[in-house]
Amino acid sequence: MPVKLHRRHLAPLLAGLAGPAWAQGAATLPGTTQHELESRGGQTFRVFLHVPAGTPPAGGWPMITLLDANAVMGLVVDTIRVLAFLPREAGIGSAAVVAGIGYRGEGPYDIARRSFDLTPPPIRELPAADGRPARRIGGADELLDFIEEQVKPLAARAAPIDASRHALLGHSFGGLFTLHALFTRPAAFRDYVAGSPSIWWQDGALLAEAERFIARADRPAPKRLLITIGEHEQVPAPWHDPAWAPRMAMTRMVDNAREMAERLRPVPGLQLGFETLPGDGHMSAFPVAVQRGLRFILGV
Repeated sequence: MPVKLHRRHLAPLLAGLAGPAWAQGAATLPGTTQHELESRGGQTFRVFLHVPAGTPPAGGWPMITLLDANAVMGLVVDTIRVLAFLPREAGIGSAAVVAGIGYRGEGPYDIARRSFDLTPPPIRELPAADGRPARRIGGADELLDFIEEQVKPLAARAAPIDASRHALLGHSFGGLFTLHALFTRPAAFRDYVAGSPSIWWQDGALLAEAERFIARADRPAPKRLLITIGEHEQVPAPWHDPAWAPRMAMTRMVDNAREMAERLRPVPGLQLGFETLPGDGHMSAFPVAVQRGLRFILGV
């Protein structure tokens, strides 16, 4: 015979259909806050600020400024938390404050914004081409100003920072930005991690910046630079679309990264690391570059 269901019988069923309790709210990163800040140029950034738990080192926490934070802030924070759980086993000195530069929205990338914020000057308009809309480029110096004027002070108000241990970590256009920062504002950071840098950008205009950096008589030291590149960023891997091959050959990602490292290796006062990441293409190299970069920055 049919069973009559009362409201008290339906309540558990309806709760189950609604999903478990943890699905009712957004997950959060431990020790991490979000801040909406506006640059001098009127650009709004979402800054993710992570302050480690526990007692800071005697001189204050190292600080890492992270680009493309919407994509990898969680990865960076969780990796640091894992490494710092047993720091001597992991080979690091301490955890770090992380200031992630991101944007409003839930996607991992804001293509239009990062095309402006992460590329070196001059500022100009690129017309629409190859199915892509028109976009502004060349705003890297504005972002560097924003980091100095707002992001570093924000972190310093939240936690004691070791002013001699500032680091910058970026991938792709973020790697291009990181090299531009080293070449034009070497005093801004001590450690620079450039993952898969887009050295091809604007017909390799970054090379002129590199030469001016090498020739500087007042170049601050010591500085530390790690360049990483995926094995499959120039020649397609078996899983890549073969149609990508001409573009990959033209940008010379692997050769450009290796040649940049060779160009910089003799520079006095610059500790240089270069790693080819086996089995990785451009996108899969980013998480690996994060892991290698964090150990480079925080290693003892």
